[in-house]
Amino acid sequence: MKRIFYLLIAISLFACNQPNKSKSENVEQTSIPSDVKYEIISEEPNEALSKDNVSIRINKTVDESALTEIAYELKSSRSQYDKLWIFYYLPEMDANSYAWATTHFKPELQVEINNPPISKDSISNQASNTNGEVIGKWRCDKSLMGASLILYKNIKGTLLMKTTFTDGSASEEKIKEKKKSGITKYEYNNAHGEYYILESNGNLGLYGKNGKFDEAVKVD
Repeated sequence: MKRIFYLLIAISLFACNQPNKSKSENVEQTSIPSDVKYEIISEEPNEALSKDNVSIRINKTVDESALTEIAYELKSSRSQYDKLWIFYYLPEMDANSYAWATTHFKPELQVEINNPPISKDSISNQASNTNGEVIGKWRCDKSLMGASLILYKNIKGTLLMKTTFTDGSASEEKIKEKKKSGITKYEYNNAHGEYYILESNGNLGLYGKNGKFDEAVKVD
């Protein structure tokens, strides 16, 4: 009996003397480079949806590891939200346009570094190479992440909207033009009830069932 008692004590002492390894010790740790600085330029928390949108101004481009570190640093003080969406803007970028990168907790973290928007010169080149009459050309920085939109009539007289994305892919939709009370509306077949309206400033408004959600800027 005494032997069993001493054996149990020995096992207990051995267990107490073992180092307490956390899960984090088994994961390679990275850190934010010392020359990387960022600041919060806007934040839109939504308690009802347990969601928070945070816009960040970062002083330079970084890799996915640094973005991941920043994301978890921000998440640590916003743990009450299931979804934390973080948008990163470089110094020269308009914070109301597309984001250079995103780190979204959905709730699992997803890191994306986006392609730059299509330049105005490139859009003009696309338009000049279009086989038909160009009606208008625009760039959508926000919802379409810098994609171009070119409205044209092909040689058969069919009205089409060609959307070219920053990754080089493109799509075309047949457009039905409607004019009422001085407003020009462009409808196309889609499952979300979306359509375009030509705004008075020449921009192209993007609309859906709940009204206007974006505006593509006219390219001269």
